[in-house]
Amino acid sequence: MARIFISYSRTDEAFARRLAASLSQLGADVWIDVEDIPAGMKWSRAIQQGLDMAEILLVIISPDSMTSQNVEDEWQYYLDQKKPVVPLLWKPAKIHFQLNRIQYIDFHQQDYDSALDDLHNELQRKGIYLNPLPDIRRTIETPLRPPPPRRAALSTPALIVGLVGIVGLIVLGLIVFALFALRPTDTPAANNENQPPTPTAVAAISTPTTGVSVPIGFPGNPVTRNQDWTQTILQDFNGLEMKLVPAGCFRMGSTEAQIDAALHQCEAVLPGQCSRSQFEDEAPQTQICFEQPFWIGHHEVTNAEYSSHGTFPGDDLPRTNVTWREALVFCESKGARLPTEAEWEYAARGPDGLVYPWGNDFDGGRLNYCDGNCNQNWRDTAYHDGYAEMAPVRTFNNQSWVGAFDMVGNVWEWTSTIYRPYPYDAGDGRENLFNIESKRVLRGGSWNWIAADARTTARDDYAGNLVSSDFYGFRCARDFQPDDPVS
Repeated sequence: MARIFISYSRTDEAFARRLAASLSQLGADVWIDVEDIPAGMKWSRAIQQGLDMAEILLVIISPDSMTSQNVEDEWQYYLDQKKPVVPLLWKPAKIHFQLNRIQYIDFHQQDYDSALDDLHNELQRKGIYLNPLPDIRRTIETPLRPPPPRRAALSTPALIVGLVGIVGLIVLGLIVFALFALRPTDTPAANNENQPPTPTAVAAISTPTTGVSVPIGFPGNPVTRNQDWTQTILQDFNGLEMKLVPAGCFRMGSTEAQIDAALHQCEAVLPGQCSRSQFEDEAPQTQICFEQPFWIGHHEVTNAEYSSHGTFPGDDLPRTNVTWREALVFCESKGARLPTEAEWEYAARGPDGLVYPWGNDFDGGRLNYCDGNCNQNWRDTAYHDGYAEMAPVRTFNNQSWVGAFDMVGNVWEWTSTIYRPYPYDAGDGRENLFNIESKRVLRGGSWNWIAADARTTARDDYAGNLVSSDFYGFRCARDFQPDDPVS
């Protein structure tokens, strides 16, 4: 059995664990310090033993690992012993000059499965033979294609017809590629309130040449109305229930009329204490498009789902008192991530731009906010939901258009996004996960907040990423993969 040593910085533990699990499934005997140091054994002695027993060292490259003396000692020892070292680029960093001359495997810009495939091949080139990887190279259209016909001898006319068909397919592919290349991906379009309406999507598009059917919500057939998406696909990924969010566009942020309505809603419970400036960070509106579907948490991460990190009361209650960094690490440990602010809002309101997940009219019976059961002096006595603080997830009938519960109310939810003024632009640095100084955006309101902050467009900018609270929670998101089940 191949013996592999993984060298990493503690901040990269979630990725190191995931990698160790993948390699173990492929038949490797992986040495990783969080699991392989026996109780009572001196740390340095255990590391030395692990290094000597392993045949190859994988060093995870990140800013923290490149400044870690322990990590440097480990890979330097292997180089001194003339044993193989393979760098794995996890996060961009200034790589030590001795490692920089070794070809690395890119886990940063590639998706995880592709990078794992490259690592599998590199290990084989170095004489480390593992079990074959499962075949994951499928496109979204694969399940929809008819089975290939049996081979038969081709006559000359049939061969000519076949060649013509192939040429036609190539031309069609170039046209489709050009159309997709010209469309933005999760980036704002021109800020024009009077843009022409988008053509209505259909349940499936079938090309006459290939007969390949593209279902609604996938590249080339985006949703344009909430009602177009009727599937509400639910899947479990590493213990997290997630809903599929289809490809499509929406206008992110609030109109001036919606900001005025939020101000009036605030003044109804806090007369003389509200100002329009509280809500003006929701403007201007910007059109955001998602060319690919993605997954969003079916509900806020619960204490039960977080239980591997500790024991907490109330399994069905949202996990709170988690910092932004802790939420990020937890999602990554599950092969997921935190949603961007744009993804969160799109999953909550959809192409219709709903003010609340269920529609445009407030209904205090559909969410847990500061109503008559709340102990704050701004409570809304017009409603009583029976909860003075948090409620178990999925208590209320408040699913969004994709079937996600509690997108508003219960607890504020961390996003990956740094708080900055609109218009939203994913490429302006606000999605930089390595910036540990800036405040991150929270979404959705909470059990001790007023109804005006329980809208799909409301933003909270008061939380630094080292802050935790008993009314801050989170849900995870996940990139869609071609082999993800969609039924």
